[in-house]
Amino acid sequence: MQLKQAQRMPHAILLYGEEGSGKADFAQALSAAMLCQQPAENGEACGRCSACQLIAAETHPDLALIQPAPPENTKSKKPVLNIRIDTIRQLCNKLSSTSQFEGYRIAVIENADRMLVQAANALLKTLEEPGERTLIVLVTSRPFRLPITIRSRCQSLRFPQPNQDIALQWLQAQGLKSAEIALKYAHGAPLLALRQQEEAIEQRDLLAKALIAGINGETSLSYAAQLADLPKDISLGWLLDWVSDLVRLKNTGLEAGIINEKNRPYLKKMAQKADLKRVFIFHDQVIEYIRKESIALNPQLLWENLLISWDAL
Repeated sequence: MQLKQAQRMPHAILLYGEEGSGKADFAQALSAAMLCQQPAENGEACGRCSACQLIAAETHPDLALIQPAPPENTKSKKPVLNIRIDTIRQLCNKLSSTSQFEGYRIAVIENADRMLVQAANALLKTLEEPGERTLIVLVTSRPFRLPITIRSRCQSLRFPQPNQDIALQWLQAQGLKSAEIALKYAHGAPLLALRQQEEAIEQRDLLAKALIAGINGETSLSYAAQLADLPKDISLGWLLDWVSDLVRLKNTGLEAGIINEKNRPYLKKMAQKADLKRVFIFHDQVIEYIRKESIALNPQLLWENLLISWDAL
């Protein structure tokens, strides 16, 4: 808050880092502190004034929260979530209007990488010509998916992962079972590990059963329908973990550190027989699907295609 007091607050901030590293919580705390009428000495929001009460009720007129949403009138059970141009246009109009509290007008755009190209272009003009006392906060775990024209007009703040021992102690204090496994699956992000908890571990186990089916004499394709019911962006990220583990074992030895530690015996068997060139090709295939996750694809066909390629490694 020293920047606010010195009147050097940037008009746009990009918060980025691993999912579950606290970016969204920080964005909320920053917004509250900027709009609070009676902030504490350290700059934090008081939580008691009328502005803080409006923020808590999600009705503050000078604060806009934008999140990815499904298309209007969609009938899909699993619609693609994006941030569309109409939403950004409405936001820009709101930011150009007069502040209701004669202070800052703030917009927090969560999962900003989900902005469609047209939406990003619509936001660009406001970033280039921001009004006085305007703050736009972009939050993302995938900054590389934002256009460089957007990133270059923001002051960036990276959220690093905490020390592993500290993160484990915190997770154990929250009562999380299998904290070490959960933290490894979450790439060291304690908030993500806590959010996923046991359900995600069970879903990861389903993916593991599919990927080791061939070794166990089963048919991996029999799992395609079940995998299709998992969140596509999350499950593809888990699959990428498996491929990355396989690359590590192939390149640096069978005792290399990996994410899927409890499935090391199966991964070692696969590393011994897999062709490294095919593994890299499959790695690129998974990356391409992750990049296209905002495009509506038949999830069962997608998984059937991936499992066939996996078995062919």
